[in-house]
Amino acid sequence: MSFEVVQQISCDENLIAAYIDGELEAEQRLGVDQHLDDCDRCREELRVHRMFVCELDAVLTQSEVAMPTDFSRRVAARATSDLRGIRSASENKKALAFCVVLALAALALLSDTSRMAAIRTTRGLLRTIVGTVSVLLSAFYDMVASVTVISRVLSRKVIVESNSRGLLLVLFALAILLLSRMIVRYHRAGATE
Repeated sequence: MSFEVVQQISCDENLIAAYIDGELEAEQRLGVDQHLDDCDRCREELRVHRMFVCELDAVLTQSEVAMPTDFSRRVAARATSDLRGIRSASENKKALAFCVVLALAALALLSDTSRMAAIRTTRGLLRTIVGTVSVLLSAFYDMVASVTVISRVLSRKVIVESNSRGLLLVLFALAILLLSRMIVRYHRAGATE
C-alpha cells in the first residue's frame, strides 16, 4: 500500500460509510483499517454506524404494518380537504389579474396576422356566448310570460266566474302574509348592513 493512501485517510465519516458498505477498493480499505487502529473517534463512529445499519435492517425485515383497506382513499380525501381554503380571495384576485396581464402580453407579442386571427376567434367565441345567453334569457322570459297568462286565465275562471269569495279571501290572506314576510326580511337586511 502506498504512503499517499494512508496519508489521505483522515477522520472522514463518508469514508467510514463507504467502508461499511464495501465500496472501497482494497488499498483504501487497508488504509482505513490502519487508521481505525490508531483513531478512537473513528472506531466509535464505525461502531455507531454499524449499530445503525443493524437496527435499520431489523426494522425493514420486520413484518409489514397492516394498512387499512381504504388507506389510499383516506389519504386522497385528506389531501383534498387540506388544500381547500389555502388561498385567500385576495390571492385568487391577484392570480386572475396576473393571468389577464400574461394573456394581454402574449397577445401583444404575437405578429399582426396572428393577433388578428386570435382577436377574430375571441370575437366569434364571445358572439356565440352572447347569442346563447340571449336565447336562454328570451326563453326564460317567454316561459314566465306564458305562466303569467295561464295563471290569469285560470284565476279569472276559478275566482271571478265561479263566484267563489272564500277562495278569493284565502288568496288575499296569503298575499298579505307573503308581503309581511318580505317587509320583515327587508328590514332585517337593512339592520345588518
